[in-house]
Amino acid sequence: MAVINAQVSELIKSLRKKGWTTSAIAKHLATTGITASLRTIQRHCRCAVVEKKKERKPHELTSQVMEIIDSILRADDELPARKVKELLQSRHNITIGLHSVRKAVRTLGWNFGKPRFVPMTRGKNKDLRVIQAQEWKAAGRRI
Repeated sequence: MAVINAQVSELIKSLRKKGWTTSAIAKHLATTGITASLRTIQRHCRCAVVEKKKERKPHELTSQVMEIIDSILRADDELPARKVKELLQSRHNITIGLHSVRKAVRTLGWNFGKPRFVPMTRGKNKDLRVIQAQEWKAAGRRI
């Protein structure tokens, strides 16, 4: 079993930083006459930090998408996020995740939550609400 000196250790670390694999480093060392097991190389490589840049997708929430979501919510502010997502896909051919839609709705300042069963919140039910309020008033119930 050969002992790896500091110079060889630095060589292993520098090769690892360049992106070499453990087996490639072992083959390179073997051509120079140094025998080292894969485990030994891995132990020396732990000290070398390999910086890999992640390839990221472009942001889905561009200003144009935010404006489209805002216009959809201005037309109907009671739409759930799933319906907003479906409208984005059908009308504007924009594929976006449900989490991103919810994030955009929050960022735009819309009060979004799960739709609750409130049957009389629309303008078309205004007459029914007035009738119900008059009934409550006649019955002496506080509004």
